[in-house]
Amino acid sequence: MTTDSSMDPALPSDSELRPVLSIFKAISEPSKMRIILLIAQHSLSVGEITNRLNISQSAVSHHLQTLRQLNLVTNVRVGREMHYQVTDQHVIQIFELTKKHVLEDA
Repeated sequence: MTTDSSMDPALPSDSELRPVLSIFKAISEPSKMRIILLIAQHSLSVGEITNRLNISQSAVSHHLQTLRQLNLVTNVRVGREMHYQVTDQHVIQIFELTKKHVLEDA
């Protein structure tokens, strides 16, 4: 069995799937998803995220770095601090649709 979609052009290739699956992998981690959901409300600093989620500052920073690399979050300077916010609402929509699907099956 082949791992590419050369047999069916309607299917995405592995290289097309990788970035999408990287996002699914990231948002499947509870801490990362909680960070996304928290900063979807309004931008927050690392310290504020740390306090609200009771996660170490180094863990929050690491998670934010990963989420920034995937273009899921962005940062903006507010005074002397960097505040983080969701880049757009797509990942929130994915979460909400998945949650709705789960609740329908319950």
